[in-house]
Amino acid sequence: MDTELFIVDDNPDLHFLLYNIFKQFDKSYRVKFFEDGRSLYRHLDALSQRHDNHLFPGLIILDLNMPGMSGMQLLTLLKQPSKPEHVHLKDIPVVVMSSDHSEEKIINCYKRGADAYVIKPIDHELMKSTLHSVCKFFLRTVDRNSQLSISHSDVTSRE
Repeated sequence: MDTELFIVDDNPDLHFLLYNIFKQFDKSYRVKFFEDGRSLYRHLDALSQRHDNHLFPGLIILDLNMPGMSGMQLLTLLKQPSKPEHVHLKDIPVVVMSSDHSEEKIINCYKRGADAYVIKPIDHELMKSTLHSVCKFFLRTVDRNSQLSISHSDVTSRE
């Protein structure tokens, strides 16, 4: 099954770079880009209305500094949902990518629920290695959790 990755960043050059990096890792990754936090949040809200968890991404990568809804605002909405139908959003791994490398900002992101923080700009090879590690960890965890829930439902249906 293909894994969908949502990337939220207002820089089209970074879209191109990240798309190529992810396709090198695994051609089955489906990468979808959003220009700002508001467009991703609207998309996730629409998916939530359909009540199908298979439509959600395995990983979200977001920039902090974007027009409109900032990455920090989006991170808060994802990890501390205010709507009952959005409660499952907090389980999607979120990696923050930002040029802000202040300790306070990084700690604040982790406190709000970020799963990882990548400082940009970084060397192409370093970015590739970092994102490869992030995907291996988070997407393997997502796959394992999916398998566990299937196994659990199999067991309960047999009782």
